Amino acid sequence: MKPGTRILLALRNFWKKYWKYIVIVAVIWIGIIIINNYLKNLPEENIVANTYTPDLPVMDTGEVVPEEEREEVNLVIDTFFNYCNNKQYLNAYNMLTTDCQEYVYSGSLEDFTKYVDELFTTKKIYNIQNYSNVDGVYIYDINILDDILSTGTTGGYQTHREKIALIEEDATLKISNQGYIGKTNFSNLTGEDQYLKIDVLYKNMSYDREEYAVEITNKTDGYIVLANGAAANEITLNLGDQTRPALDVVNDNLIIAPGRTMNYFLLFDKYYDDNKNPRELNFNLIRLYGNDLETAQEGSTENSNLAYSMNIKLK
Repeated sequence: MKPGTRILLALRNFWKKYWKYIVIVAVIWIGIIIINNYLKNLPEENIVANTYTPDLPVMDTGEVVPEEEREEVNLVIDTFFNYCNNKQYLNAYNMLTTDCQEYVYSGSLEDFTKYVDELFTTKKIYNIQNYSNVDGVYIYDINILDDILSTGTTGGYQTHREKIALIEEDATLKISNQGYIGKTNFSNLTGEDQYLKIDVLYKNMSYDREEYAVEITNKTDGYIVLANGAAANEITLNLGDQTRPALDVVNDNLIIAPGRTMNYFLLFDKYYDDNKNPRELNFNLIRLYGNDLETAQEGSTENSNLAYSMNIKLK
């Protein structure tokens, strides 16, 4: 028998014996190819990445919340929030800095209770985002929302957003809320001449404002006007590359009666994290008058006995 014939007979016998297995393998192989091609042609699934990083600041101020402190920061915020949510007023109040208690709530638990009751009318939830960090003060945005799952609220969905600061006080991390940061006391910040004396006592810092407490003494026997809106920029805060005018001096005129000492608050726009250091308080148009209050209230430079300026350096 020829070799070619023997090969054909062998192939035929192999086919008769194993044809079922060959068909099965071929079907599986073809199926794999079909499925593989199908999967290759499927559109790619868009996977949404979770970019929520509550402890990384939105503003780059060169500082971050240290990793070893993040757990404590979140625990303090959560504990304070839960105290408010559960109307545990005193516990929450005691978590506030002393400056915040005094400035925002006038040192009154009753005032703080009103804040809690007005905000936490129903069960609330919250989320936070570190906003900026300056000189060891951690500033967070906190967004407080109605807890729909808890209350079943279907309408009138309420949200409240404010900035809170976390500040170490007496080796304990405490909260300053409603956008307030803290207080800085001054000593020996004084401008004085033969007519008047101005002492800068302290300033209260909110996230977007600075408020300076000044004590002004009139050393003359006539009226002195420092600001009444009669001219622009009567009192300004010097930040080096720019100045900011005092706010609302038109509605709170600075007129000092003869021989009197008065206390005033000067408010300026100033972001806590803007990296600008206040350099001077500028009293740009001090006007001296006689003993006629009506003339002093008009505030015109032409009718004054003397008009000049005074700058007080801020350390």
